[in-house]
Amino acid sequence: MTALLSPSTAHPTSAATSTAHPAELSFELLGEVRGWRNGVELPLGAPRQRALLAVLLLRAGSPVGRDHLIDGIWGDAAVLDGANLVQAYVSKLRKLVEPDRAPRTAGGVLTRVGASYRLSIGPQQCDLGRFEQAVAEARALRSVGQPEAAERTLATALAAWPGPALTGVSGPLLDVERTRLAELRLAVVEEHTELALELGGHARLVPHLLVLTSEHPYRERLWALLMVALYRGSRQADALAAYQRARHTLMENLGLLPGPELRGIEEAILARRPDPFARLAPAAAAAEPALAGVGSETGRPHLTLVGPAPVAPRGPWAEGTARLAR
Repeated sequence: MTALLSPSTAHPTSAATSTAHPAELSFELLGEVRGWRNGVELPLGAPRQRALLAVLLLRAGSPVGRDHLIDGIWGDAAVLDGANLVQAYVSKLRKLVEPDRAPRTAGGVLTRVGASYRLSIGPQQCDLGRFEQAVAEARALRSVGQPEAAERTLATALAAWPGPALTGVSGPLLDVERTRLAELRLAVVEEHTELALELGGHARLVPHLLVLTSEHPYRERLWALLMVALYRGSRQADALAAYQRARHTLMENLGLLPGPELRGIEEAILARRPDPFARLAPAAAAAEPALAGVGSETGRPHLTLVGPAPVAPRGPWAEGTARLAR
């Protein structure tokens, strides 16, 4: 199956952008907000203008109201003549993405719809769209019994996300979106880690999971993956010690006990069962919240640890996980 993502350093001239409409435009949100036309980077202007572009990219294909743009970028900050500022920014952006458009003619990429503006680009023309498509493809591959291909697809997607998203722009709406995208990235890191662990990568995953649990100490799924990775590496005592660290962190800082998944895994390890996730996967899947903007799946599949002897995972998963563990 053809890969959906190319390395981020090659995006201006990649196959995805060379065949995309219109005028070979390409944009990035998963890091700094940047854009290219025909392989040449666009000078996107001042931070507020970049912020307006970012909002339009996040709602690509849909009209975004002028008042929504003003509130999303400036919020409660005092701004004089916000409508004219938005119109000026749109005019400058339109000249960048459609420099050959005749004056006073309707635009084909950045258009006005009543009191709204719409940026018409395809999913492949923005790194966020490519990432979402890759996640959907990986889930489809896993659902038909191709975990190796699914793992490689997620690894490539994660490696192309430099993060943190929306760097260099600010505003109430963008701050909310930045949080959502960080959550999306971490959820896909967890999903990719499950796949790599399923393929026998427990030894290589342990260092990355130690970093991730340190950076996200309230993320019980990461603690669960660390415990299972340690257990599969014949490190039962270390797996139980990881549970105690998670329990102490949750109790000390939040006054909460570990959830049923972590408690069940601890019980399974104490009982030396071969598959600590076996009895908990359905409940965990049912409790998982939907991820905004990623496919139409009802939930990601969960780990199964039974099967043949572990083999080394293939694909660049280690690089992708390491980059995201920074």
